[in-house]
Amino acid sequence: MGGGDCPERLVIIGGGYVGIHDAVLAARRGVRSVLVVDINPEVVEAINGGRGELPHVRDYYVSLHWREVRDRIEATTSYSEARGAGVYIVAVQTPLRGGRVDYTPLRSVAESLSGVIEPGVLVASETTIYPGGTVELLGEPLSRATGYRLDGDILLAHVPERVNPGDRVWTPENIPRVAGAVGPRSLEAALRFYRGCLGLEVHPVSDIRVAEASKLLENTYRFVNIALVNELKRLLEPMGVDVREVIEAAATKPFGFMPFRPGPYAGGPCIPKDSRMLEEATGSLLLRIARHINETQPHYYAALILRRARSLGAGRILFYGLGYKPGACVAVESPVLRVMEALRSLDPALEVAGYDPCIPSASTFHSEEEALGWADLVVRWGYRDRDLGGLEVVQLEDL
Repeated sequence: MGGGDCPERLVIIGGGYVGIHDAVLAARRGVRSVLVVDINPEVVEAINGGRGELPHVRDYYVSLHWREVRDRIEATTSYSEARGAGVYIVAVQTPLRGGRVDYTPLRSVAESLSGVIEPGVLVASETTIYPGGTVELLGEPLSRATGYRLDGDILLAHVPERVNPGDRVWTPENIPRVAGAVGPRSLEAALRFYRGCLGLEVHPVSDIRVAEASKLLENTYRFVNIALVNELKRLLEPMGVDVREVIEAAATKPFGFMPFRPGPYAGGPCIPKDSRMLEEATGSLLLRIARHINETQPHYYAALILRRARSLGAGRILFYGLGYKPGACVAVESPVLRVMEALRSLDPALEVAGYDPCIPSASTFHSEEEALGWADLVVRWGYRDRDLGGLEVVQLEDL
């Protein structure tokens, strides 16, 4: 599978979760030289230094295959080294900053890439963006700077990323992809690379904006339904109705229903940001309401924890597990961090700290022993099998 339509050289712009997964997949499928360009020297050093160990992204798929492909993957901070590739994958973030989506990284790619691309290359953006954003922020600036025509000299496509950190079943090798492009030549080139080289199942769409909007819908669908069950939890449980039991009962219907469960926040690097991007692009009232519900949810959970802490006389609250979902080794937009912040605001006299064995950078303590020795009450997020030494434990996802 794959290999027949692979370029000799592939450049990936962005060495984060998406970029490193793309690099490993491409190297496994037969691309002889994969260059990752990232502006962060620490990321570059981690990738290049990972020839004997692992790179900075230690997700299941990367860890499983890194030794096999490490000699085909290099990294650099310099765009000048990115000349001569047949395909460029853009995998930079469009992060939330101060409650707004920051498109600066994509604009910077357009500026830097214009000095190195040559006619006939495929530029495939996997960066999540609003409908029309790939052309507006990447394609048109590239065309103006180089004088190259879109769908002529520059083959431009959008193939939304679908990496699911920690998933051992759905990996970059078997997750179906969507592809849209600015014209038929660009779409043909994208299908040749993603189907022919990478060996993926690809669903082509008629317009690049359809591909962009489809990615936003995937995560916004989850965001809205999480907001629904979060609000129902607040409304039903004071009535003595267990919302989780309600969801399990509804889920016995074999059609027309998909269960979503309440939680402290619809977190992670994608769901809040993608729904906000669609809200900004469309002005949706429904998304504004859903955002309000989800953004106030950490305070609701903090109040539940505060009640428990006061009933126990606990003054030191340790949050054990800091990932954006239980067991995840990524703390971006973590519900736990938001609940911790809300708890501090509710009772400044409480001491609140966090520990996660797989996210040392976000942890207050250097070791589990130190963390548990400090705590009066543990609020655990995932890690159900961990023995916490007889401490009083609240399981956050069960509240």
